[in-house]
Amino acid sequence: MIDIRGEEPPLAGEFRHFMERRDGVVDGALLVSRLVDPDTDAGWCRSEMRRLAEVAGADAGPVALVESLHSQGFRGVAPRRYYLSRHSALEHVLRHREGIPISLGVVILGAAAHLDLRATGIDFPRRFLVALNNRLVDPTAMRMTSKQDCLKWLRRELRNDGRRGVVDDTAFRPSEPSDIVLRMLNNLRLAANLQGDHARALDLTDYQIILHPTAFSLHVDRADLWLSLGSLDMARRELERAMELAHGKMHKRIRKRLDALPSRGSAAN
Repeated sequence: MIDIRGEEPPLAGEFRHFMERRDGVVDGALLVSRLVDPDTDAGWCRSEMRRLAEVAGADAGPVALVESLHSQGFRGVAPRRYYLSRHSALEHVLRHREGIPISLGVVILGAAAHLDLRATGIDFPRRFLVALNNRLVDPTAMRMTSKQDCLKWLRRELRNDGRRGVVDDTAFRPSEPSDIVLRMLNNLRLAANLQGDHARALDLTDYQIILHPTAFSLHVDRADLWLSLGSLDMARRELERAMELAHGKMHKRIRKRLDALPSRGSAAN
């Protein structure tokens, strides 16, 4: 895929193959890892997850696997270091035994695959979860958990932020591998934005569009990034593309944003 800048991102072909072959989550996470560290040793990462499964034991169930990973030191990073890019890189997580919920979740999923456990990522708001044989795991604490405990935590988080909303079992939506990779890229984008690196964040959306080509929201995000980089024309083109993909109220909202942009030839603020 060539983006509207006329350029193709370096790993575009491999991300396309990931989607075409419907590869597993580990394959996708290794692509994300290479965006952080091009020298990622994919072979070592795969063998390490196999070794982690062997340490847990050939007959290990969900509890035994999670307890084994916990005993080997896997843990969530301190909040102040949450959005450092390296914590989204699978090799770093495997070598240093720490990461953010979704990267730790990939470690669990990767090890579980070698034990023939039914393993699924759960797209829980604000904290990625894993289901092993239909039992929930909190990767941050590397322990078993329950729907009740997770919902209680989420309601508390929302109250602390002054937000309201219905919180129920729909929060436990299973994730496809591409959904997990998309969320991992969101974390890298946030890290880039926090550093003021809008060009890097824009590059990351190139890969997200390969994963989700009909997501109008990605083009809206790209418009904001182009504005941060001082390009009204590119922002306008992104909003026009977003309008092609959006419907109903969202189409109208995007049209209002597009109409509010300064006219061509005006200087960006």
